[in-house]
Amino acid sequence: MHFTHGHALLIGVGSYQFAPQLDVPITVTDATALAEVLRDPGFCGYPPSQVTLLHEATATRAAILDALRALARRTTIADTVLLFYSGHGEYSADGTYHLTAHDTRFDATGKVVPATAISQADLITALRDLPVQRLLVLVNACHAGELSPTLGTDQPQVVGQPFPAQTATALLATGSGRLVITACREQQVAYIGPDPRTIFAQALIDGLRGQAGNRAGYISAFDLYTYLYFAVREAVERQVLPTVRQRYGLTQEPELTVLKGVGPFAVALFRGATPTGDLPTDHTPPETTALRTVAPEQSRWAMQQITGERGVSVAGSVSHSIINTGDGNTIIHGGTIRTGPVSGQGIAIGPGARASVGTASAGETTATLFAPIYAALRARPTDPAGNTAEVLALVQAIEREVQPTTPLDPARLRARLHLLATLDPDLFRLMVSVLRTAGSGIAATVQTITQTIQTTIDQERSDD
Repeated sequence: MHFTHGHALLIGVGSYQFAPQLDVPITVTDATALAEVLRDPGFCGYPPSQVTLLHEATATRAAILDALRALARRTTIADTVLLFYSGHGEYSADGTYHLTAHDTRFDATGKVVPATAISQADLITALRDLPVQRLLVLVNACHAGELSPTLGTDQPQVVGQPFPAQTATALLATGSGRLVITACREQQVAYIGPDPRTIFAQALIDGLRGQAGNRAGYISAFDLYTYLYFAVREAVERQVLPTVRQRYGLTQEPELTVLKGVGPFAVALFRGATPTGDLPTDHTPPETTALRTVAPEQSRWAMQQITGERGVSVAGSVSHSIINTGDGNTIIHGGTIRTGPVSGQGIAIGPGARASVGTASAGETTATLFAPIYAALRARPTDPAGNTAEVLALVQAIEREVQPTTPLDPARLRARLHLLATLDPDLFRLMVSVLRTAGSGIAATVQTITQTIQTTIDQERSDD
């Protein structure tokens, strides 16, 4: 049995080209073992071609970013993505947190050299491009215990800094249905333990092999986290020497960060089972776990602090981000617009709203083409579903995608059009009509994409 909609990117850095003293070989074992259980049809059932494994020389910064972009191109709103990182988290001299890569460079003080690792802003950008509404991010970035034979006896047996709570909070604003599980709280360390895999990875694999429980033939993200929390705490108490725990911390508590009101989703099949229905969502982790529930406005604020985007107030209480793309365009991202006037470049929504319409030279060639679409948006002052900001961001992303100066990426265009069809079928039909009047290359591509999207939507409806 296959978990058809499952996609995974697994990163176990392992070795460091320019800092071998920081090698943590066990992270490769973690990622490799996780790939095996995800691909196994008798357990998680992910299609093997949809599980990407990067480690050591293949886990460079460029390769990781390329793999994230590939995920954005090949996934749709209906898919589930599991992103696993096991490596060295560290700050640069300016205080920016990074997930390091095989080719990361460090300065004389041990800080990350910027642009040689995956910064928190890089990660936000990559996850924001994913069209999926079910994303589980698992981060194991601070390791303690027996690490590497290259570490001398006078060196501290801790490699990496824990994933910051603010960064986890910010990731929730990158789209719908985001969950973040870190191997430990921000002030703790993640113990390696005596086994071939780290304590956190072993508990994760055991949970995916069925220990996390069965709900209608699926493993729930909340059940997986609950199993991780208790299994890791118990393993640390049993396996880590008291003297080591006294030095680095008495306990290790995996932490789940989630938006208030967001429920669980299926992350895998339960032992290769054939699902008997939809995943029940009437369950939450126990209150005794390290569960962090975050308000949407807090998540958006955290993202703005990291990315430097401007926040504007909408309807007096809900905020979203104004993002300068650097190409003369401006997009709105994050949050929802429910009532009241919204003003901005290129669009005005609601009574009393004002629009300053203008595009940079790169966008002038598509301004006339997209005028009917923006006019349709302006004609609808309110959106009962609260999707206005997301729809506007999609329209502007599609406009950039079809610029003559931009190489057309059919897979990315398909993902964005599919999401638009899901959020706003009427505007999707108008968009298709408009794009079919564009250049012959775009028109032909859109014709093919439209047929594919309609087939996918029909299939999703029949599955329901």
